[in-house]
Amino acid sequence: MTELTSDNFRKACGYWATGVSVITASDTDGKAYGLTMNGITSLSLDPALFIICVDNKSETLDPIRRSGAFAINLLSSGQQELSNRFAKKGPDKFEGVPHAKGATRSPLLDGRLMAIECTVHEIHAGGDHQIIIGQVKALSLPESEDLQPLLYYRGKYATLGA
Repeated sequence: MTELTSDNFRKACGYWATGVSVITASDTDGKAYGLTMNGITSLSLDPALFIICVDNKSETLDPIRRSGAFAINLLSSGQQELSNRFAKKGPDKFEGVPHAKGATRSPLLDGRLMAIECTVHEIHAGGDHQIIIGQVKALSLPESEDLQPLLYYRGKYATLGA
């Protein structure tokens, strides 16, 4: 049996292969915020609900709360640089990043595989994160069947096997 430590827990979580997303929101003044996230899951089909978990210290948490909306931008395989950019703290992560405002006024990144736009349905405390349940308001499915998702597995980017 492996000892339960923070490092071993993080390592165990890394064995789940996940898609890489950038969660985006705009504050009430229209400034765009975003963070890289791979721990996202659907919750319900009726109503259509998704769960994201945002660190209590994240600069994106307050804009999500204040605007009441966010977008899940599932990145495509060529967007590692965007994933890295939004994974770090910085003054303006959106500088030079092509995007448009979606139906919820949340930023939708150009080149993404797909997007899911949500309004905040519920927020619950969860340790050092907030568990945010979003009600889906709009979808943007892939425009091309040739696009592949950006994946993350065991602490690094991965691709789909042939």
